[in-house]
Amino acid sequence: MKKYLWIVIVIIVIIVGIVVFSPKNTPVGEKQTVKIGLSLPLTGDLAFMGEGAKEATQLAIENFGPTKHNYEFIYEDDQFSGTKAVTTINKLISIDKINAVVSAGSPAGNTIAPITEKNKIIHFGVASDQNVAKGDYNFIHWTPPSEESKVLISELLKRNLKRVVLFEMNQPGVLAFTSDFKERIKGSGIEIVSIQGFNPGEKDFKSYISKAKTSNGDIYLLEATSPEIEILTQQVRDAGITKPLTSVESFEFSSKPELFEGLWFVGPAASSDSFNKMYNDKYGKNPPLGAPNVYDIIGLIMTGAEKTDKITPENLLTEVNKIKDYKGALGVLNIDKDGLVISQAIIKMIKNGKPIISTN
Repeated sequence: MKKYLWIVIVIIVIIVGIVVFSPKNTPVGEKQTVKIGLSLPLTGDLAFMGEGAKEATQLAIENFGPTKHNYEFIYEDDQFSGTKAVTTINKLISIDKINAVVSAGSPAGNTIAPITEKNKIIHFGVASDQNVAKGDYNFIHWTPPSEESKVLISELLKRNLKRVVLFEMNQPGVLAFTSDFKERIKGSGIEIVSIQGFNPGEKDFKSYISKAKTSNGDIYLLEATSPEIEILTQQVRDAGITKPLTSVESFEFSSKPELFEGLWFVGPAASSDSFNKMYNDKYGKNPPLGAPNVYDIIGLIMTGAEKTDKITPENLLTEVNKIKDYKGALGVLNIDKDGLVISQAIIKMIKNGKPIISTN
């Protein structure tokens, strides 16, 4: 009898030990929490983009439907600065323990990408520079420079504008496009007759403009972000230059689009009418640059998370990579082998202070 009693006691001790000392798993029936960080320009000249990203995130959450996991979203302000983005991503990883992160712009995306790759954190950048997608855990959801260059070249040839004056800011997203454009115009009949490079923070472009005027260009291609794009454009006009102005994306990187009224430019893929209506109905305005991309990104991350019962870096990465033909704000989306979500560039124009699809 004592023998059996000891056996029972040993069994009880083993069971208690397993319960007490085994790793703590999520209790049966309790949802896991998936934490998604967003490093955004919430203050400064591009705060309108950060605001749009936050609003798009809220829309994505509301429209996703029932979930088996809980979702927590943590917003940090990087002011569109690569340096500040290092601080935000380290905080999001070490303190908030995020499972995924969204960044806006190439400066932030480039500094965040090596850190997320090292820590096995899913990272989607809304960025032009394809270096942001380097590594297994980094992705980009933005119309790539190659698509924008093709559309710009086609439009320049269509309008017989072959002598281009290029103003380019020393910024990763800008340089990603201008580098591709310079290669693609070879043999096209288009030539860059003047290149004026400048650094972020410059405010006096008069000497650059003076040099550019002597080149007898057909069109001025202005590549910069805010506030440089507004200052440059105003000084070009103040110099009496009446040649047409255009850009790739830059006119949408402005909180003062009315400054570019009537000008055509190349923009990233247009969001669907249904998304635009949904956004306008909720917020009383059109979605700003990048908002449709963030809406799609949140949906992609949540879709991947919902496919796995246990949230680990490896499981989340596997499921995100499996997503095919995702129906998002920017159409039917797929992720290619390089981590790029490809979408098509289009010709837009500023009309009544707002970017619209050009029909000219």
